[in-house]
Order: sequence, then structure tokens, then C-alpha cells
Amino acid sequence: RSLWALDAAVVVVCAVEGVQPHTETLFHALKEQQIPTLFFLNKTDREGADMNRVLSQIQRLLTADAVLMADPDAVTEFVCAQDDELLERYLSGEEFAADFIHSLLAEAARSAKAHPVYAGSALRDEGVIPLLDAMVELLPAPASTGNELCGVVFASTQDRVLGRGVWVRLYAGSLENRAPVILPAGVDPLTGEEKLVQRKITQIRRVDGSDAGSLMAGEIGVIYGLGDVKVGQVLGDEALLPRRVEPGHLRTPLITVQVIPEKPEEMQNLRISCEALSAEDPLLQVRYAKALNELQLHVMGTIQLEIIQELLDTRFGMKVTFSKPAVIYKETIARPAS
Repeated sequence: RSLWALDAAVVVVCAVEGVQPHTETLFHALKEQQIPTLFFLNKTDREGADMNRVLSQIQRLLTADAVLMADPDAVTEFVCAQDDELLERYLSGEEFAADFIHSLLAEAARSAKAHPVYAGSALRDEGVIPLLDAMVELLPAPASTGNELCGVVFASTQDRVLGRGVWVRLYAGSLENRAPVILPAGVDPLTGEEKLVQRKITQIRRVDGSDAGSLMAGEIGVIYGLGDVKVGQVLGDEALLPRRVEPGHLRTPLITVQVIPEKPEEMQNLRISCEALSAEDPLLQVRYAKALNELQLHVMGTIQLEIIQELLDTRFGMKVTFSKPAVIYKETIARPAS
């Protein structure tokens, strides 16, 4: 769902485990939407970390346009290879200033034609500053496309006091407290025309949870008062969206786990709580096996499980654990065989 809201992305790959199936799924989604992307090879401090092996995996399985920034010669070769005239000058022995190469790489990265690779250890705060600098220098800044309203709802949340809130990325125009918003309300069965309803914004919150009086183009915030507006709903002029992700795209869960309450007698309450979270998150599916008294969750990845575990604790006061994840997959014949 975050593809609706992104200007750019950083794909984190473990320097020990390398490219995983979900890494391929997410990167190909980013590539399909032409979203500029950097790579960060994390956990280089762990035993078994092999930066060159993982880089080769990225270049083989994900994109040949990945270039390791720690290798200046590789960066120069990559940049020169993108232009025949520049490549000829490079092969003839001409040397280029580092700033010149960096500017060409930045241009390629912003247009998703190059994917710079950084490495380090987040735990030890190694390589993090160069990555943050690269996000500023090599990735595009949020752009505004005018004064006319254009935004998209990409997630929802629930507040005990304010009720249902929706995460909105605004691409153009602005939204303010108490401002009216026109939303679709289904089709009139008599005329066949789309009905519209006006809702008034009751509150706007920033990403950090603090109150905001308004939301400006290029910003992300949580808006309350829009009722049961659906995830994927465009606010304002849809033509101004830089990209359109169809609802349901990439919604197939990748792994399944059993969720286990700390107290067995809380199973039914846990089921109700998980179903409430599922109603907010289209990427969470809940299945209850009554005969076994087991509750299964189908999710996209392990990070989603960490979020679910925290939400169950903070919102519903329930301590849970998960079984070992199992990958949901299908096998088929990949090539002709006898």
C-alpha cells in the first residue's frame, strides 16, 4: 500500500542471508512503478556476512543497475557505460572528476536507472550517515503539482477518542481542519450516476502523532472525520497522481503463522482483536480453526508480525507469541522436461 505514497525507497538486504523471496517481490513492485531505489546491505558486522556475494545476488536476481558506492572504480565504469561517447573517452584513458561522476549518477538514480548500494551495520551505527546523505543527494524530493487538491488514502488506523483515521499522502493543494472533502458514496440505483457525500475534517495529525492544523503538498498525515473512506481512495483530481496502484495489487500474503495468546482463555478475545486489525489492514488475513482452537495469520513478512505483536499489546493489552513462519507457495514446472 505504501507504493501510493512513496517518492523513493531504500531496500534493506541482510549481508548474511542475502536476497530473500519477499525482497524480489518488493523490488519488482518498486521497479514496475519506476520508484527510485537505493540498497543498504545491513548486518555487515555479523559472522558470515559477504558483501560481494550479496551484491552479485542483487545484480543477478533484481537489477544489473546496482552499483556499490564503496568502489569508486565500479561507480565510474557504471556511469560511463550509460553513454557511448563517455564510455569511449573512459576507455581511451581519460579521467573524470568525482563531482562530475556523482552528478551523473544522481541523475540516473532519480530516474530509477541506477540503484546505488551502500553497506553497514544499523546496530553499530556503521554506514548509516552515508546512507542518509545519499537519500538527500540521490533521491528526488517531494514535488508539488499545483494548487488543485490531489491526494491518496493509503492506510487506515483507529483512535479510541477520534475514531477512524486515514493516512493520506498529498501531492497537490492543501487540507485544513474543518475543511469539507467531497467523497464518492456509491451509485444511485435509479439514475446510475455516482453519488457524492461531503465530509468535514475533524483533526489532522503529523507522522509523529502531533497535531497539525493543515496538510500541505508533499506531506503525509493522518486525517480524521472522513468516515469509512476506503484505502486507495483519491482525494481531488486523480489526473494529478504521479502513479496509480490498482487496489488489490500485491495483496497476496507470503507467509502464515499461528498466533498464541499468553493465557489460553484469551483465545476468543485474541480472535476478535485480530479481526479488528484485519479490518484496518487489507494485507492481514485471519483464519480460526475451531476444531483445533488455533488462530492463523496470513501476512506479508516478519516486520508486519512485529507491528501486529506491538498493536495487540498496546491497544488490546494482549501478550502473544508466534509459531515459526511457513512460506505460502505453489510449485509448478518451470521449463520443459520429460
